[in-house]
Amino acid sequence: MIDALPPFPGLSDDGLQFLRGLREHNDREWFAPRKATYEDEVREPMRMLAADLSRRLPEHGLPLGGAPKKSVFRIYRDVRFSRDKSPYKTHASLALGRGGDRKAPGALYVQVAPGASLVGGGFWRPERGLLRRWRERMVAEPDAFLDIADDLRAAGLRFQATGDTSKGDGAANLLKRMPRGFQEWADSPVADYLRWKGGFAAFRDDVPDAVVQTPAFADLAVETAEALRPLLEYGWALVDEAPGA
Repeated sequence: MIDALPPFPGLSDDGLQFLRGLREHNDREWFAPRKATYEDEVREPMRMLAADLSRRLPEHGLPLGGAPKKSVFRIYRDVRFSRDKSPYKTHASLALGRGGDRKAPGALYVQVAPGASLVGGGFWRPERGLLRRWRERMVAEPDAFLDIADDLRAAGLRFQATGDTSKGDGAANLLKRMPRGFQEWADSPVADYLRWKGGFAAFRDDVPDAVVQTPAFADLAVETAEALRPLLEYGWALVDEAPGA
């Protein structure tokens, strides 16, 4: 399926206009007669992008990819436990994971939304064992982690303590106190990072619509994945240290 799809052509004017309209009219009555536009002008190009990146990233030594149909997230929201009952997401997104599994720790994430597109990646909501190993490695080799943080920011990425793509300082994903077992490192240069709980991710924000509408968006995603490599490889090494990995 990956080889069957052509390279990403860019999102069309109709695709971006659909997303703008959905943001203003997030209801089934508006969506139903425009479903074909969504499928042809948004979902299909996103699948092309997933296939395009799945071909290109391994050529750069990055084991990221996925089946296009599974890599692109559904536009339908799960509203069962949400106060917001809007039925649709107002963006299109995809994730490419290590070994082709988007749920595997360490992924590349791409989101398209008019005026708010982004590319990034990292480790969302790491399981408890991985998070502990991550913290143990940080206190054992603080300079190595700080170098990664500096490199990400030098590459123009936003590095933050959140497992989602919201802007801000990620305060909601910071522990109020040092995590149990790490109190003695409260004055360490990595003390703030030890309090991160939502994940370790970095993003290139506000990609212009003009870029999203061209094949250069795929190039930008590859470049961003390259910039993320130190973070991804740091985390993957810790994943592989798990018993039975």
